[in-house]
Amino acid sequence: MTRICFVIPSNPFDQYFVQLPLDAVTAAGQLRADGHAVAIWDQRLQDAPDTAEDGFDLLIAITAIADRAQCYPLELGPVAAAVERARLRFPGARTLAVGAHPTHLPEATRAELGVDHVALGEVDSAAVGAVRSLEAGATDPVLSPDSGNLPASTGARPYPAVPLEEFAFPAFDLVPVARYTAEVITGGLPMPGPCGMVLAARGCTYGCTFCHLPFGTRMRTQPHDRVMAEIEAQQAAGLEFVFFLDYVFGINKGFYRELCGRLKGRGLGWVGQTRAEIVLKNDVSEWAEAGCQGMWLGAESPAIADTGVHKRVTEQQVQEAVLRLRDAGITPFAFVLLGLPGDDACVSGRLVDWAAGMPAWFGINQLFLRPGTSLYDDLAPALNGGRRPATWQEVQEVTRRYRAEYPVDLDAQQQRLTELPNYLGNAIVPVG
Repeated sequence: MTRICFVIPSNPFDQYFVQLPLDAVTAAGQLRADGHAVAIWDQRLQDAPDTAEDGFDLLIAITAIADRAQCYPLELGPVAAAVERARLRFPGARTLAVGAHPTHLPEATRAELGVDHVALGEVDSAAVGAVRSLEAGATDPVLSPDSGNLPASTGARPYPAVPLEEFAFPAFDLVPVARYTAEVITGGLPMPGPCGMVLAARGCTYGCTFCHLPFGTRMRTQPHDRVMAEIEAQQAAGLEFVFFLDYVFGINKGFYRELCGRLKGRGLGWVGQTRAEIVLKNDVSEWAEAGCQGMWLGAESPAIADTGVHKRVTEQQVQEAVLRLRDAGITPFAFVLLGLPGDDACVSGRLVDWAAGMPAWFGINQLFLRPGTSLYDDLAPALNGGRRPATWQEVQEVTRRYRAEYPVDLDAQQQRLTELPNYLGNAIVPVG
């Protein structure tokens, strides 16, 4: 038996929401079923883990939990601080990092965090696989399915994803479930409030070149009974609202129709995320009847179909999807992305007028060139002297150079967007 503590770092996003670390509780549930003693130290909410007993043998830091994994930050400072805090409290424990960062730059991540090991792959599967490798005697700094059998190398394979139907039930009891928050809808307005999290399906079959997909491009659905059991566990802990983290809610019409049928009459409110063309292919009134109160769309830009990033969604489709959601009583939200390559709407400033006229709340991101995306693979070497970045500092510099060379001041355009009345940040007041 290994005594394990998952470490969840703080990050700047905490000022708005502190979302449930779903991958941590999933991995913890499986490791506990494997016979280990497991705790979760969510440093965003807890000064110390609830159960430390005589200490821990292994500290597992998650560099970007599920709700942040698709848009993971390039700055590892908060993770390094969390690791150091945990190491000082439990000096005898080995340290392991899992998440997007070790998956894409394993040696650089291990060096920057100062951990003993990193493991590649989806957070929960990588954590479970790495513990099993360590139990089997592996000592490799980069743990993989080959650990202990082959020499360690930077070409280590990621741990394969554990089939969703084989995971033990998540260990919700290890975290303060009722204290987690996200955007909830009150009187048609988005407000920070108690909110859980559910992943009914993992993956995304679309190939947008700017998008990091921590769960891959193949859709994998959880059994409906398991999804409902996870929702019931969170309701029992005091939550009446959840966020469906599924990247393309509604893409499998049969799966989601049955899910919505099971959700009806449960008194559960929820928000999800999807694409405009998926909204247009579904009867979203079924979503509303099942408790859907808000839905995010990846709108990005009115000209995104012409930017060459493999997202062929038109301005008209976005408008129609927003109106269809609104007419069904579902509050529409839109992601706006500044700085796409060749985005005429961004360069001309038309993007601001488009966002202002959209009958939806919107959030803003400037484009990051993230390892794990094909856009990064295409652009990063040229922005880094002809070679691939080897450190996270070099990765950050690639994005800085990209933005500096962009033909319009993205910071000034973002400032204009934040002044619009339908900018989500003007509705949601930062915590504290």
